[in-house]
Amino acid sequence: MPGRLETTEQSEASRSSSASAPKAARAGDHHEHLNHPNLLRIGRTPIHFFAVAVAFFAVGVAAMPFVIADVASFFYQMRPLALVHTFTLGWITAAMMGVMYRYVPALTHHPVPYPRMALVQLVLYVIGVSGMIAHFEIGIWLGLWLAAIVVVISVLMFAAEIIPCLWAQVGRGVAETGMFLGVCFLVLAAAIGLTLGLDKTYDFLGGSVLTNLSSHVHFAALGWVTLTICAVSYRMLPAFLLPRIELPAAAIWQLYALTIGIIGLGVTLLTGVAGATLWSSVIAASLLAYIFTIGRLVRTRRMPLDWTSRHAICGVFWLVIAIAMGLALTVTGADGEYGSRIASAYGVMGLLGWISNFIIGMSYQLFPGFVARARTGVGWPAVTIAELSIPRTRPFVFIAYNLGVAMVAGGLLAGSIDLAVAGSACIAAGGVVYSAVTLWTLSFAYRAAMPSAARTDLRILPS
Repeated sequence: MPGRLETTEQSEASRSSSASAPKAARAGDHHEHLNHPNLLRIGRTPIHFFAVAVAFFAVGVAAMPFVIADVASFFYQMRPLALVHTFTLGWITAAMMGVMYRYVPALTHHPVPYPRMALVQLVLYVIGVSGMIAHFEIGIWLGLWLAAIVVVISVLMFAAEIIPCLWAQVGRGVAETGMFLGVCFLVLAAAIGLTLGLDKTYDFLGGSVLTNLSSHVHFAALGWVTLTICAVSYRMLPAFLLPRIELPAAAIWQLYALTIGIIGLGVTLLTGVAGATLWSSVIAASLLAYIFTIGRLVRTRRMPLDWTSRHAICGVFWLVIAIAMGLALTVTGADGEYGSRIASAYGVMGLLGWISNFIIGMSYQLFPGFVARARTGVGWPAVTIAELSIPRTRPFVFIAYNLGVAMVAGGLLAGSIDLAVAGSACIAAGGVVYSAVTLWTLSFAYRAAMPSAARTDLRILPS
């Protein structure tokens, strides 16, 4: 692989806690160069997911200034729910699926069992997610849960592709174990979400609407997304930073503790039994252990900080504040005026501050590398990661986006709609620029044309 991503894969393979992971990564890289139709198909599949994810992200950030007043009024309304699912399903989950389709087979040396099904899964996913967002917007619950059924089918197909690759490495590798648990939580969260949609039509669930919703949110945001990000970052960040210390063996126990806390919190919210504060504290402690580990890796780095690392570190900063907001929610609840404000700010800090910062940062390294590989696979002219990147926009994206997150969260907490709207505009500015540049990069996986930076007789390609 050209450029930085090649070094990344070699470095992260050498740091695997699994004895077989380095061999798997090298073998996966070798097989990527073979002109086998199944491998080529899977090599392009992540690009499709990334393009879908970035398009949804652009829609979400562009719509945010027009919806944030409804969020400030009360988060459990149809338009805010449409916006939230644009980010959670359209942007975050689609991007993570794309990364896993490329990363998991190379890491485990186990090809996905049904390569032809991956494209079908993507098509169903786009149809289902688009249907859910549209029916949230227009307020039709029947259409919503019908679309949710399509999403659940797509999620089950994704699990059928990924779980067989990860199963043999569960308990051995940190990344493999965390991703396996994350996919299990994704299936659970999707099933609960569908059940909540059906309940709006048939009214068969007991308990509080908000606590039932909260269980779905925490299984998705903490179980699927945060657990998976923790696991993947344990492999990727050391490769980007080249720290002088090894990843501690206790890292996998942080994932187990987080898993136990998420299950405990989700069950208590669904059943209404006591213990939410206890399990929230377990989750907070496990995430603080993660932050401590990542902090040690950053402090001992041999590589300078780039925009990937800056976004990841900023994401961890937002995670710290989100932990505090989450603990506050266990005291106030989400149904009062202040509880609603905290819940809204908590969601912004978690989804946009913590998770989206991490994905944006990782995309700077991963997306150009995946595109370069896809072009090589179909025999198009080779390009480097640098030629597929436009780094001059990254400072603006970083500042505008994170300033916007701070303004929106502060506005929601203070009850200032004007501040929240202004912050949403900042997020939109940074997000639209990021989306335009990223879609430009991804477009070279679909056309043989060369980027302008590559049109020179003096260019040097890696051997």
